Amino acid sequence: MYFLKTVADYMSEALRNLGVTHSFGIIGKSICPIVLKMVDYGIEFIPGRHESSSGFEAAGYALKTGKLGVAFGTSGPGGTNLLTAAAHAKANNLPVLFITGHQSIKELGIPQCQDSTSFLADLADMFRPATLYSKLIERGDHFSTIFNHAISIALSGNRGPVHLCIPFDVQTELLEECNIVIPERESLVSHANIDRVLDAINNSKNPIIIAGKGVNRSGAHSELIQLAETFNIPVVTSPGGKGAIAWDHPLYHGPIGVGGCTHGDDLLNQSDLFIVLGSRLSDMTICNLKRENHPATLIQFDSDPTFVGKILFSKTIPVTGDLRDNLVYYLNNIDTNNITKREAPTNSDYTEEPPILPNLSLASVLSTMSDLIPYNSTVFVDDGSHGFHAAKWYKVKKPGSFVFDAYFACMGNSIGMAIGAKVAAPEETIFCITGDGCFMMLGAEINAAVCKDIPVIFIVVNNKQLDMALKGMEKTTGRIDGTIYEVPMDAVKFAESLGAKGYKCETAEEFETAIKDAVAINRVAVIELLTDRDEVPPTAHRTLNLN
Repeated sequence: MYFLKTVADYMSEALRNLGVTHSFGIIGKSICPIVLKMVDYGIEFIPGRHESSSGFEAAGYALKTGKLGVAFGTSGPGGTNLLTAAAHAKANNLPVLFITGHQSIKELGIPQCQDSTSFLADLADMFRPATLYSKLIERGDHFSTIFNHAISIALSGNRGPVHLCIPFDVQTELLEECNIVIPERESLVSHANIDRVLDAINNSKNPIIIAGKGVNRSGAHSELIQLAETFNIPVVTSPGGKGAIAWDHPLYHGPIGVGGCTHGDDLLNQSDLFIVLGSRLSDMTICNLKRENHPATLIQFDSDPTFVGKILFSKTIPVTGDLRDNLVYYLNNIDTNNITKREAPTNSDYTEEPPILPNLSLASVLSTMSDLIPYNSTVFVDDGSHGFHAAKWYKVKKPGSFVFDAYFACMGNSIGMAIGAKVAAPEETIFCITGDGCFMMLGAEINAAVCKDIPVIFIVVNNKQLDMALKGMEKTTGRIDGTIYEVPMDAVKFAESLGAKGYKCETAEEFETAIKDAVAINRVAVIELLTDRDEVPPTAHRTLNLN
């Protein structure tokens, strides 16, 4: 005998069985049945202040748990506000289910407020290029097939976001049965090129490992170290790969590219073999690599083959599939008696001296920050000059504890990411380093954290300008149009108006005191750093030519 349950019941039960404990979004008429039903099934709903931030929160939750994140938006603009977060999740291979509402299918063709149909804002179409899969569910008896397909794509292979647009009457439709299949993780290993890979490493004279964001996403930190130590190969990190290895490991030679160090970029230009672990080799990573110094051979590990072997003029050996699974397999199949012994530079001091400035130097603050915070911390870093300062100067002690997206580079993403991560890992101290430009975009989301007692510590770098745009435009065009707001923000007043604890810092000593107090009080805190407006960010490698 079957008991009738709604589509919303079946979805909520399936998400609970997938281990989802929280969802994020802004409620509205067209999405009410599913949101309320998920609460009934024990999945806590975190209401946001902007759908974009809610999408980032779901991404932070997915990153920290390794499970599915869930973000909601109502029909029309509630859904379109999630698009940026969806593209960010796609760029970062984060499994997030974006669910948007839709007017009842029975009322299709009747103009309604917040239209999501093909007559105005077709959300299913809009989400397709920003996700791995996007579909409108037009009937209840189609739900299980489409839902199973969506979560399988999100959680398998090249993980990433998916989107389902579910009409109001479909959410409440009664079904006798619904077959939901919970996907199981598969080990995805590329066996074909193992001999070519090991031969290339053994035959190279000056190999280098480029650790990208994929090391952090797959949790392959110990495998990275084992690979480097087995062959005695120096390691450098892309901007997004920062934190793949501890800052003081003897084989670590610093960050490269935008926000990189001179030493690391010099090694890059002297290498005959790149072993690339989870990096697309974007312009943010190889901006200082000269064309004539492209290595003879490139070994590129990447779950997404889109750019593998297509960026450098090098003979490429591709290794697709899960990075950690592949490294485990390769390391287990190395003949230790047949390894080329080489002298690799070790204990090299890649660090540089922070500038001495009349006012507070962000570089000097970030170079000492990891000494002030608990070891069990994760630092989420927003995009802008402050992000590349962090990539250059911050000293990562715990591998995997630094999260920075320099690829899609969406301003304000880390505000929500940090909140979602704290929900997923309440035992960790979670920091967000953001700028005044980012903070004024999505900073109201700290109120969502205050309301639900999600104690994230936000560090707002306030140099009273869109610094990265200003410095880049000034250098390349001689103009700074649109980079300065005549009335600068007061982050402390703004934070206090939203219920957070605020600290204003103009010296390194004030910052140290604020950090210690913010950690101790265990509540939402905003530390405003009033930094020197003339400090030059490490972003001058990418230039703009308008001629």
